[in-house]
Amino acid sequence: MIGGPEGALIGAAVGPALVTSFDMVADRIASNRADRSAQLVREVTRVLRIDPDELQDRLLSDERLLEFAGRVVGAAQDISLGQKRRALARALAAAVADPAPARLDIWELLQTAIREVDPPHIRFMHVISSATPLPQPPERPEDGVKYGMTLGAVCEADPGLEVGGHAVLQKLISLGLVESALHGMIYGGTYRPYALSRLGRRLLTLWEEEPQPSP
Repeated sequence: MIGGPEGALIGAAVGPALVTSFDMVADRIASNRADRSAQLVREVTRVLRIDPDELQDRLLSDERLLEFAGRVVGAAQDISLGQKRRALARALAAAVADPAPARLDIWELLQTAIREVDPPHIRFMHVISSATPLPQPPERPEDGVKYGMTLGAVCEADPGLEVGGHAVLQKLISLGLVESALHGMIYGGTYRPYALSRLGRRLLTLWEEEPQPSP
């Protein structure tokens, strides 16, 4: 460690350089956030086949839609994974295409889920998407039909999920993307079957290359 006048001189020289370096980092972060916002807008207009001026008019004409767009743009700015940003853009495009309050409620849930999931969650969802979900009421489950897939079966199909499979599953359940596929039977947690919920299937659709702008 250098002390005395020599240390003071070195400290004085390093100080401005350190500040300049962090200024560069801050500038890069700001530039990345601006680029991600611009990419999201371009993706929305591409999916909807409209120009930016029309998108602006639609957003400004609906306060709730505008607030939703603000949350989507803010989330996209902080996400480095391009696939997640594209999914957010498609969620916004679908909301712009049909901003009915009931549909906006669904897109609010989906944009939250998109922000929270990572590649392991999507891998898990892709595997379990082959499982048969319980039918929606008033339909009743059919005898002899195997509904859902156990955690063990998912990890057998994708061994890379074995270590964190339980945590991934719990996260997906908490987001409403995966649900129990039990019907009148009781199993321990290890053997309980699960399937994608309707919300989970819609999220996977957003992950596709060319989803439709409306749900």
